[in-house]
Amino acid sequence: MLGKKFARLKKQKINESPPVVSSGQSNKTAPFGRIAKMLSVSGRVSLASLRKLAEEQELEGFTKYVQRPMIVGSAIKTGTISSAGTGSDTLNTTQIFEPSKSQGASISASESLKHAIYPLVKGEYPATPRGAFYIGRINGNDMIMPDYAISKRHAIIDIEDGLYYIRDTGSTNGTRINGSRLGKKSSQLRDKDVISFARYDFSFLYPKSLYNMLRDVKS
Repeated sequence: MLGKKFARLKKQKINESPPVVSSGQSNKTAPFGRIAKMLSVSGRVSLASLRKLAEEQELEGFTKYVQRPMIVGSAIKTGTISSAGTGSDTLNTTQIFEPSKSQGASISASESLKHAIYPLVKGEYPATPRGAFYIGRINGNDMIMPDYAISKRHAIIDIEDGLYYIRDTGSTNGTRINGSRLGKKSSQLRDKDVISFARYDFSFLYPKSLYNMLRDVKS
């Protein structure tokens, strides 16, 4: 009798959704651990996979699965890039980006940038501290952008009590929020804010906004 009750209780626990945990806990027990398994080595998630998820799920189910906001590629600024280094040093030096001063300095997202979707979730074996999401050009960051206009460690998003704060790390080309360059202080991110790293613009989207965008996207 007791054996049957224990079996039913064990089955019930397995079927229950895991509890929401703080950002400091392991991805293996957090609901967003499922998204972590979808990440590429650069921290991206497949646009096709997200589209399929949005098509198959109602908003509530999609939100429970995704959990956290994502940074979605939206535009590339036109301008010129020059290197501050010489010879072999050029490969290790962040290049200086000078945006065009003419009107229409930003263009629509290229096809490749549309696929640049980065969940604010760490991989299974992160090299960065808990509660912080690192953005930069080289391996060891959570969001890797292999472009020489991006600094090796460009910016950091801190996650505190369910809120998101971005700070620039002294990058060569700076970080902007809705067109305003960040100083030394961090800035809280809000749904649909535009984050600019050098020449790249990204939209900061909470799960509901991401879901609506994906449902509107046409192949």
